[in-house]
Amino acid sequence: MNTPDSSKPTRSILVVEDDEALLRFLEQALTRAGHHVFGAISAADAKGIAEHQAIDLAVLDVELPDGNGVELGRALIREHGIPFVQLTGKTDQDTLDAAVAAGAITYLVKPVELGQLNSAVETAIARADEVGKLLRSVDKLSEMNAKRRTISIAVGIIMERYSLRDSEAFEILRYLARSRREQMAITAETLVEGRGGLDLLVKVSKYIARLS
Repeated sequence: MNTPDSSKPTRSILVVEDDEALLRFLEQALTRAGHHVFGAISAADAKGIAEHQAIDLAVLDVELPDGNGVELGRALIREHGIPFVQLTGKTDQDTLDAAVAAGAITYLVKPVELGQLNSAVETAIARADEVGKLLRSVDKLSEMNAKRRTISIAVGIIMERYSLRDSEAFEILRYLARSRREQMAITAETLVEGRGGLDLLVKVSKYIARLS
């Protein structure tokens, strides 16, 4: 009997298959592999589960009683960010191309062997993790760039108002941030948006007078 690998984090996997015998096999196999499994026999059931549960990966049959598994996968990605593995009894290129175009990480052809299932799921999880890390990096970079733009605009405002060089305006903005005990980007945003602007300008004037 296989035992779960405790070194691997537990993942929540949604399995959608209208053949109840195959669904039970998939659920049991993935549970033994250490995953938390949600089973559904229809697209409607799958969407209900996705609405209320945090799902890391979906394994979706193509032919469902109330819809198409390819379109279901597309919807799960679009609405919940859930990556998916396509499960199909068809091997024609059109079906496989449609699955890939919808965003499937990989696909499994029925009948499914245990080794193939576990390998496909582990590969899909690894790829999904890589994509997640990339997206987080992009978000972080975007946030950093937004902060830099705000600081640059705030420096420009100080330069124009007080006829200062950029280095002098930057030092003043840094002084303001320190005096308010907050990050420079927050002070810059306050100045740019005009929130508390009078207080900031008074501090700038006093700071410049002291330097003079």
